[in-house]
Amino acid sequence: MTDATTRSQRLRLYLGGQASWYISLGIQFVIFPFLVTQVLHEPAARLGIAQMSLMAPSLLFMLLGGTVADHGDVRRILVRMHWLAAIPPLVLAVVFISGYLSYPFLIAYALAMGTLGAFAMPARDSALTRIAETDIQQAVTLTMGTQMGGQLAGMLIVAFAAIIGAPALLIFQAALLIAGGWATTKLQPLPPTQVDTGEGRLAQILDGIATARAHSIVFAVIGVNFAVGLFYVGSFMVVLPLMVRDIYHSTVTEFAIRFALINICFWGGTIFATMALLKIGHIARRGRVMMGAITSGLAILALLSLTIPFAVLCILCFLWGIGAGTTMTMGRTIVQLAAPESHRARVLAFYQLGFSGGAPIGSLLMGFLVGGLGIHQAVLVPAFVMVGVVGALFLSPLWRYHAQEA
Repeated sequence: MTDATTRSQRLRLYLGGQASWYISLGIQFVIFPFLVTQVLHEPAARLGIAQMSLMAPSLLFMLLGGTVADHGDVRRILVRMHWLAAIPPLVLAVVFISGYLSYPFLIAYALAMGTLGAFAMPARDSALTRIAETDIQQAVTLTMGTQMGGQLAGMLIVAFAAIIGAPALLIFQAALLIAGGWATTKLQPLPPTQVDTGEGRLAQILDGIATARAHSIVFAVIGVNFAVGLFYVGSFMVVLPLMVRDIYHSTVTEFAIRFALINICFWGGTIFATMALLKIGHIARRGRVMMGAITSGLAILALLSLTIPFAVLCILCFLWGIGAGTTMTMGRTIVQLAAPESHRARVLAFYQLGFSGGAPIGSLLMGFLVGGLGIHQAVLVPAFVMVGVVGALFLSPLWRYHAQEA
């Protein structure tokens, strides 16, 4: 067996686990706000709180998850997270079938899935460089394509929610996670990258933060990620489902189809971007490409303040997805290559925390902004702030960054 064949097999198993996790997330991305807005008929502020609950555990546990990944067998961590993550959707399906679905149950589901994701994500990210070994930008692009394609597939499945019902989707989500755990067991062990020095978890976390802070380009990407999570993801998670319900006056069936459709357009855009980047190959000015993608996002967000036909909203979501896919691929490649192996999981966790940490705060803020200002006025607030963020980036290491390695 050649080294190339071995690498190819490792990547296939890794991407299989990745696909199962993100197909599950794609289902969750649509079915969760569907349950909040269409089944329980909750107002904007409570939708913001619910969406925040999915992402808030990242604030508490993402850095701890990175520390655990640096000091444990990454394969074992991933297998456990997959199998544990199958439990909440099964419980939620039983609660739904029994007729006891309530807002507190959805919050409990969100907190459980968010916590497990906070431990799974750093482990998966840190494993990629060790599994791929070479051509890191290509491996990151393939991984991002699998992630986005998986989410898109999950959203396509949810389009049939009105036909097969929410409980069946939740059970299928659990089955996917179990299958992903099984695929991950086929990987070779991925032992700790750092010898245990006897330091406590807090000291290890602080060491990871210090390492990220010492690399100016990494710290700049983390700062940008936080702004994207705060102002873009928060808007996406709250504004779009409320637009589908309140601006386009969707029935329960129409909501499931329309919300799935705009998510399909968005994630279809991310897939288009990653495939284009894969075709282009090595990009030296990754920071500037990332800045251009972020600028396109604020323009699209501003356009959401207008009264537009649903078809135009779908087009804007596709273009927004292209920018998002470019931003995520360029940012993750920069961090993967800049982070030292001994601290890679913790640095990647800090990187992901920038994104995941801003998102729950943004969701909460957008829920209250929409409730106070209305949908069309509320989206102008994050768009305006991001103008200042983009302006500041011209003075950051992102503008000057020039990569030599692939």
